[in-house]
Amino acid sequence: MSGHRTHDDEARLVGALERLHAGPKAFRALSAPVWRAGALSEKDKHLVAIAIAQITRCAFCIEHHAALARKCGATEAEALAVSYLSAALESLGAATLAVTNGALSIDDEAGLRNTRVAKARLEFAQTVFATHVIDNALVWLTAAAVAYAQSNEARRVVLHEQALVAHATTEALDEAYAIAVVLRAGAVYAHTLHVVDAFRERE
Repeated sequence: MSGHRTHDDEARLVGALERLHAGPKAFRALSAPVWRAGALSEKDKHLVAIAIAQITRCAFCIEHHAALARKCGATEAEALAVSYLSAALESLGAATLAVTNGALSIDDEAGLRNTRVAKARLEFAQTVFATHVIDNALVWLTAAAVAYAQSNEARRVVLHEQALVAHATTEALDEAYAIAVVLRAGAVYAHTLHVVDAFRERE
């Protein structure tokens, strides 16, 4: 994005694009209903969005949903807790994740098996998932949505099942996956500001 614009400036610009072009308008129609409170509160929806935006690498989305989460009453500690769930899952690469009695285990990739870093990675992930900053059901639900955003279906299934064990509802999981759908598209949506800049800087 342009270095001289604030986040609010960029939000206004994407809003203007929604009034001018069919694509942005269609994205708004997809996105807007997702953020209404349902099985998940608005606060929890924006916390889930922060975690997913870490995966989609969208700075605009991270800042946008962090600001909205804060407005809904989220704390910095909660926002960091969901961010580190994403960090833990990103650290896994192609490793296989399992959950037994609520505890994570990792079947390491061949290149990492029986190494110091594999042990450290497991300890990191276990510590992050054992957070008491957010509700246990939200931990696993967020992780399942992150795995969906990573396109890792085997991992998503494991985390989905653990979310149910932790008393997340199927409705809440559906809402979390809807957030992932929107954020995957939203990363591109936000980056269209680069396209606009390229055309408008030449005018």
